[in-house]
Amino acid sequence: MKRMQTATASPTQQPSNRSTTVLLVIGGLLLIGLVYSVVVRDQPVSCPNELVGAWITAANGYENGMLVFTKTGVSFSVGFEHLDAQAMRRIDVSEEGPRTLYTIVYGDSRSDEQTLSFYYHTKDQTITFKNQAHLIWTRKTVES
Repeated sequence: MKRMQTATASPTQQPSNRSTTVLLVIGGLLLIGLVYSVVVRDQPVSCPNELVGAWITAANGYENGMLVFTKTGVSFSVGFEHLDAQAMRRIDVSEEGPRTLYTIVYGDSRSDEQTLSFYYHTKDQTITFKNQAHLIWTRKTVES
């Protein structure tokens, strides 16, 4: 006697179809996440030319300190042995009479963001931190 086979799927094929569907959904979500991260990523930040350079202060406790702005980053040095360089993530600018308030958001990632707010005095070409007006920073000139 010959047995007739039915066209129904065996129980072993159903988990395979489910796992394929799950993998396709996960792959699709990863693709959507990748596209989203490319489209919504942070725009490049460019520091204004008036700030680019090395800044120093003669204030007590900061004699060997330096603040350095590049087009895309900010570095802090305290003494000769400590240097902390960070990428700029955002710059906000607001004019306040003869001075400009800069608020720079910097850090390696969004979860590591820090904020630096300071005034740039156009006439004197100096910087004072918003919360430490007694510290006056001047741009260091490069000697050739």
